[in-house]
Amino acid sequence: MYQPKPVNEHNLSIEDGHKVYFAEYGNLEGPAIISVHGGPGSASKPKHAARFDLSKYRVVVFDQRGCGKSEYEDMLRENTTAKLASDMERIREELEIESWIVTGSSWGSSLSLFYAQSYPEKVDALLLSAIFLGDSLTMEWFAGSVGVSSLYTDVWDHRNTQLQKLDITASSAKEINQKLHTLEGAQLHSLVADILNWEGNLMSANGDVNYMRPEDVSEDNITYAKLFMHYESNSFFMDDELLLNQIPLISHIPTAIIHGRHDVLCPFKRAWDVYQAHELSEIVALPQSNHMFSADGEIAKKYFFQTFLAKHGLS
Repeated sequence: MYQPKPVNEHNLSIEDGHKVYFAEYGNLEGPAIISVHGGPGSASKPKHAARFDLSKYRVVVFDQRGCGKSEYEDMLRENTTAKLASDMERIREELEIESWIVTGSSWGSSLSLFYAQSYPEKVDALLLSAIFLGDSLTMEWFAGSVGVSSLYTDVWDHRNTQLQKLDITASSAKEINQKLHTLEGAQLHSLVADILNWEGNLMSANGDVNYMRPEDVSEDNITYAKLFMHYESNSFFMDDELLLNQIPLISHIPTAIIHGRHDVLCPFKRAWDVYQAHELSEIVALPQSNHMFSADGEIAKKYFFQTFLAKHGLS
C-alpha cells in the first residue's frame, strides 16, 4: 500500500506525564477524519491515512498513550480509555476542527465508540471495522476455556502449559498482568511470547500456527504486552456492555460497520449487536476475511466507506 508522508507532525502538550504524538495527512481544507489505531499497545501508521482519498480528506492519526512516538514518564500512569478519548478531544481542539469523522478497527473501534459516546456533538460519522467491545462476552470467548479455544485447542494447551511453567495456575488477565511486572529476564520473555502467541495465532484462520520464541522477544514486544494486559486486566476501563448500552447517545451519528465473517478473535455477533442497536448503521460481512482482512476485504472496506460517506454528504 502507498505510504504517504505527513503534512504536519505535532506533539500534544504534556498531560499526566504523557506527550501524545499526532500527524496530519492530505487536504487540510477537506473534511476531517481521525484514525484510531488498535491494540491496546499498537501505533499509528501512514497506511491508516492512505485508506482515504488524501486529495479530498484531512486525515489525522495519533499514537495513544504509551504507544509509538508518544512520550511518557510512566507508560501506565493515567492510561485509561477515558484519558485516550480526552486526548482525542484535545487534538481536535488543538487543530481547531469543529467536528470530524472517526474511524477505527478492533480496539480502535472500541475507542472510537467510547469517544463518540463521550463527545457525540463532535462526530460526523463512525467508520468501524473488526468490532471489539471489550465486554465480558467477547473476553470469555477470547480467553475462556469454552470459546475460541475450542477451535485452537492446540494453541490453547500450549498457552496454558507455558503459563504453568511460570507458576501461573490460571490464565486470568490480572494474574498475567501482575507477573509481567515481577518476572525478569528469560521468564519475562517467555511470558510475553505466550501472550503474543495466543493473540497472534487468532488473527487469521487461514495460516499455519506459529510460535514466537522467547529469545526473539523485543523491548517493543514487552511494551505492547504490558499495555495490552494493563487494559485487559482492568476490563478496558469500562463497565461491562457500556459501549452497547450507550448506543442511544450516538443514534444520530451515521455508522458504517464492516466485519470479517471468519473473525475468530472478535466474534461477528458483537458487530451484529451494534448494528441491531443503532438505527443509523449499515453493516457488511466480508465472506473471506478474518480479524486481519484479506486483500479483497480491504478493497471492500475502502469502497464501502467511500460510498457510505458520499451517501451522507461527507465526501
